Amino acid sequence: MLRGQHREDIDGQRTIEHMIETLYATRSPEKGISECYVLVFTSRPATGRKAYVFMEEHGHWDRNLKRFLHEVSSIHAEEEMTYEEALAIYRATRQKLALRGFIHSFVPDCNRNRPHAYRLFEPEQIIA
Repeated sequence: MLRGQHREDIDGQRTIEHMIETLYATRSPEKGISECYVLVFTSRPATGRKAYVFMEEHGHWDRNLKRFLHEVSSIHAEEEMTYEEALAIYRATRQKLALRGFIHSFVPDCNRNRPHAYRLFEPEQIIA
């Protein structure tokens, strides 16, 4: 199940307005040290209707620079990308990362009074 800020569409369906999920290969990541992938799924205004954007960011320690780097691995921001198209890219990317061992998910809770939610994904769960 995807967690993020939702809204009700005109037809009563719930859709994600935006979500940021960070995936780690370890259950106890260290900020600024542990390799991670940040997946961003969000809506944006477009001509005539809402369009969606997906971005994948890779965070890793650079030994030469001696600092943690965040680099955008991919971005999909076509003018007319639909919710379904962006969601399909998000799910495919998440599955690819899970198969590489990035199954420990941290999602910011929309309620700022609580810590980030932690979820463990098994690659089989993501494929299904």
